[in-house]
Amino acid sequence: MREITSLMDHYRIVARSIWNVGFWSQPDLRNWDSWDEFQEINKLLFNALVIPPSELTEGSAVTETDPFAALLIVPSSPTVPIMIHRPREGDRNNYWDDPVREVTATDAELHFLDYFDWDLMNYIDFQYYRVRIAKFASQPHLVGRDALLEHHQAKVFLNSE
Repeated sequence: MREITSLMDHYRIVARSIWNVGFWSQPDLRNWDSWDEFQEINKLLFNALVIPPSELTEGSAVTETDPFAALLIVPSSPTVPIMIHRPREGDRNNYWDDPVREVTATDAELHFLDYFDWDLMNYIDFQYYRVRIAKFASQPHLVGRDALLEHHQAKVFLNSE
């Protein structure tokens, strides 16, 4: 595995700058149509700033529901806080309140999905990694769920498998 945290941080800084300076700074552009436009730009940025230097390929995408399985998010301390999505039947809202509140680097395999902020119509920092739980030895019932880890409490690695 090769660490690519600095590469992902570069992408993160550029992407959030485009939203914060190009869109959010203009009150007329603080709307969902602008957010959708930004998401298209964000995809182009990822493809330009992360894919070539990391040597990811389109084949790195395992499935549509786990598009970046080759990007592993690994806790940078022995134990870090995690917020795990707990779905509610018939409710499409996201609740990040699963009782499991910690994760270790050796207990779980977490795949990068995106960066996350609570309020998308505000200044964004991409404070969290949004991940998909691919393996969780001590909590196998959580496999397949999404979770949030603080950006500063994890590193990004390219899975060479």
